[in-house]
Amino acid sequence: MPPAPPHTPLVVRFGAFGDMVLIVPLLKALRQRYGRPCDLVSAGPWTEPLMQRVPACGPVRLITSRKMPYLINRSQQQFVGWLRQRPAGPVYVFEADEKSHWLLQRGGVRPEWICSLRDLPRLPGENILEHALRLGRETPAALHDSPDFPVDPTTKPTARPTLTDADRADCRAWIEQRSLIGAPLVLVQSGNKKTMRRGSRQRSSNIKYWPEDSWAQVVTAVRQALPASRVILCGSPAERPLAEDIQQRSRVDGVVVATDDLPIPRLLALQEVAHSMISVDTGPAHGAAAMGCPLVVMFARIDPLLYAPTPTTAPVRLVSPDPVLGDASMSAIPPETVITAWRQMAGV
Repeated sequence: MPPAPPHTPLVVRFGAFGDMVLIVPLLKALRQRYGRPCDLVSAGPWTEPLMQRVPACGPVRLITSRKMPYLINRSQQQFVGWLRQRPAGPVYVFEADEKSHWLLQRGGVRPEWICSLRDLPRLPGENILEHALRLGRETPAALHDSPDFPVDPTTKPTARPTLTDADRADCRAWIEQRSLIGAPLVLVQSGNKKTMRRGSRQRSSNIKYWPEDSWAQVVTAVRQALPASRVILCGSPAERPLAEDIQQRSRVDGVVVATDDLPIPRLLALQEVAHSMISVDTGPAHGAAAMGCPLVVMFARIDPLLYAPTPTTAPVRLVSPDPVLGDASMSAIPPETVITAWRQMAGV
């Protein structure tokens, strides 16, 4: 095998939690190609705790806003200053917006070092993870005639982060504190960032809204089918009112609201040991698939195959509205469809 090229790849991806899970294979592939962990520029508080558990990712730089003018955004200025001091190397841009490229240009990155999503359109039916890996197989023009021309990785990396012993110990302590030891843990992710914006949960712009009563029927069915189980209602602290509504409407015991208790490392560790998860299409669903947690995930108004979580070791079932009914909203999915998908997957 030829020696690793003396280049550190830079990846540009400003994504939500699920988006960042989906580029973990890209980071791993680039580390295999170039022999070094990737630098990453991104946004959002979820990025660092996730990427700290991905050895293929090195230092992370966060930009607080790309929409703000450059002259009044310190994080953009700091990123450009860092770029100007950074040695030339391959840059992989998994963003189509012009601002990302403008910042790179201002930082002195020459076009021949850049492989960009905007030059690599998605193929028909191509999953977003496969699209990212295809970008990672591109080679910057600056290296085409170099003896350090990087080779493609020999294996297809997974999206699974690497948890620490401390992560798992923290999760075990939380399970013990909640008196959940020995119970099959069924995770439910009912909310997403659109759900938690101001206004009614049922507004038309919230395409991932699924009625509270539908969730309650699912929770009740899980407890009846698997009496030893405990249902854990996941989410962020802002999703607590939604979780509490579901808990009250389900009218069964063994339902735990955990929206204040699940920072990303603990959530990933919990998904690693959980019995299964039922979720809308959102970041924690991608985390569950990456951690090998059997998953049922609901989609609306998009082709599920384009954005489906990619499993590592456990099954993933995709549920979407029946096109015959002519209603593509998530509310058109009957609870019975989700319950059946979960029971078949879980074998209960």
